[in-house]
Amino acid sequence: MNERWRWRGSVALLAVALAFFIYPLLPNDDVINSDWPAFATGARLIVSDPGHLYDIDTQQRVERDVTGGRVLVTLGIHGILPFLAPAWVALVAVPFEALGTNVGGRAWILFGLVCLLAGLYLAIRPRPPRSILPAFATVPTALMLVNAQLDGIVVLGIGAAVSFWEQRPYWAGLALGLSLVKPQLVLPMGMALILARKWRVLGGWAVAGLVLLVSTIVLSPRWVFDWLAQTRSTVQTGSREVDLPHVAVFLPESFQAAALGTLTVIAVAGVLLLAWRTRDRIRSAAAIVIAGGVLAAPHALPTDLVVVALAIAIWGEARWFDWLALSAGALVCALTPAPIPLVFGLLLIAWVCSRATGILTSRLPERAPASAR
Repeated sequence: MNERWRWRGSVALLAVALAFFIYPLLPNDDVINSDWPAFATGARLIVSDPGHLYDIDTQQRVERDVTGGRVLVTLGIHGILPFLAPAWVALVAVPFEALGTNVGGRAWILFGLVCLLAGLYLAIRPRPPRSILPAFATVPTALMLVNAQLDGIVVLGIGAAVSFWEQRPYWAGLALGLSLVKPQLVLPMGMALILARKWRVLGGWAVAGLVLLVSTIVLSPRWVFDWLAQTRSTVQTGSREVDLPHVAVFLPESFQAAALGTLTVIAVAGVLLLAWRTRDRIRSAAAIVIAGGVLAAPHALPTDLVVVALAIAIWGEARWFDWLALSAGALVCALTPAPIPLVFGLLLIAWVCSRATGILTSRLPERAPASAR
């Protein structure tokens, strides 16, 4: 009976996964109402005017052309959704933008879904491919889909690194270069690699980062400084953030910068301490470091919970209620006003990390032995 229900569940999850791939092909305006116009704006500027890649006034003009004159409603930034990703993200978006706003945006979404699927598959091998369905067919994936976000590329980079980890550590580092499309999500991972003295992995990661940096600095020598100056505008009181450093925005403005840095350091240290406790169980430690990357990020939204889904999949011991908690928590984070997403996001990631360390395992009912199923 349990086996029958397991297969029925797999079929249901497969149907949800297929629906995710079908949705971008349907006629709707969600491409315009996603983050895609910002990425398309960055793609146009990196080709035509890289010196003004992070100039808000220039972005406003170009994005209105991208959206056909429609003004997007966003939190206090001149009525547009600004491009605030690293410059190499704009380069990645160039071939998609060349297809046009509508077709290119849909192709961008499908590309993100394929990257997510591939990253999950690489991360869980040699387990059977159907094991990725609980991680893929979740609310975080739906959020990534409707927002046309970059997290699929991050998951592909981390998943490929996990796949290469034992035999090809240098290639694992190169794969981690993909995670630099959202570098704020991998702060504990970088520190963990330094403390573990994984020099080959770090070397590959550094090479990948250097290639990305050089390829963009050639186009715009000052973009790094312009980008850092603008990233401060991403963290605001009304944002649906799910990271600990966001607590800083509720303090007096004169203390916010120092509090943001302090909370980031505290979060990274806490994540590393939990991972150290499970250092003899490599997959548990990896899950804590990966999920903790969202917790410690200076900027993380509900779409970034896709990375937490990857962490749970890598851990490999999740029960049905772990996946339910992930989807339910992500839904609350996406639909409720601040600061509710912050509270639920922190609780959700704390749950995942606690489960991976084994803190909660002894208090939960154990799986039935295989002979009893």
